[in-house]
Amino acid sequence: MPRFVKFCLVGTSGFVLNMFFLWFLTEKVGVYYLLSSIGAIEISLVSNFVLNDLWTWHDRGKEGKREYFRRMLQYHVSASAAMLTNLSILWILTEVFHVYYLASNVFGILCGTLLNFFINDRWTFKHKKELSG
Repeated sequence: MPRFVKFCLVGTSGFVLNMFFLWFLTEKVGVYYLLSSIGAIEISLVSNFVLNDLWTWHDRGKEGKREYFRRMLQYHVSASAAMLTNLSILWILTEVFHVYYLASNVFGILCGTLLNFFINDRWTFKHKKELSG
């Protein structure tokens, strides 16, 4: 299966987690929606990293705990651009254009997907031969 399709399938599971926890934390726990979004993003990031590491890019990278946590850190750093994009779009659409926060979140997530794939494909999950050189 092409890598981008796998990435999108993993991303779909992350999307569902993100939307659920954004709604749950905001509506049921009473947390301000931007703070809820940070928590929801982090939950989906951890889930997406684990699934991408096991499935999407299973053929890349060195084995071992140290390398695993290095990739996890790189994944989080690379996702920070997508996170900032998501939060910015969420805030702008919700506060400036008065779009419902869950709908705004969908647009924010979509804007970060391609950037996130490109950075992770080129940096976090480099080819094994690129890691040794």
